[in-house]
This record gives sequence, structure tokens and C-alpha cells, in this order.
Amino acid sequence: PGRGLSPGAVKVTPGHSPQDLALARAHALPLLSVIGDDGTLCPPGGGWLQGVPRFEARARVVAALAQRGLFRGVQDHAMTLPLCRYRQVSPPLPQVRPPPP
Repeated sequence: PGRGLSPGAVKVTPGHSPQDLALARAHALPLLSVIGDDGTLCPPGGGWLQGVPRFEARARVVAALAQRGLFRGVQDHAMTLPLCRYRQVSPPLPQVRPPPP
């Protein structure tokens, strides 16, 4: 639209990284974590993906988007990430918990 910008989306998961947490706090977003301690998706990750390992969930989301004609492709980008506690490449998962009521 207008200035050569293409429409798109940015994934922000406040419980996923310090940068996402800072962005969430700056915009008063709820503090959610969708990956459980065992590396599978948990609420609010979605009913159809609950209990699915995160890399398998990624493939299922891509397949669902493609099936609906909404998948536009994958673009590689350079990134260096440490191994997470599941022996998979991952950014650190801070233990973000909402403050008690």
C-alpha cells in the first residue's frame, strides 16, 4: 500500500524472548506463552495444535495456510541461535508469568 510496503504480519510472543516481552509491555499486550516446558504447544497455542511439538506445529500451520490459498512462501534469513533445553535450535524461553491478582 502506498509507499512500497507490502502487507504482512509480525509474530510477537511476549513469553518467548526479552525483545517480545518489552514490546508486549510497551503496548499492554497480555503475557502469553504458547510453548510448554516439554516443547509442545499449549493453550493458548490453539486447540488443533495443543500437544504438538513446535516444529511439527509449524509444518501444520504452513500446510493449513497453503490449503486455504494463503501461503505466500518462505524467505530464509541469517540467524544464529543457541540450542534450547529440547536440543533444538531456539531462542531462550524466559519464564514469564503474569503478576498475581
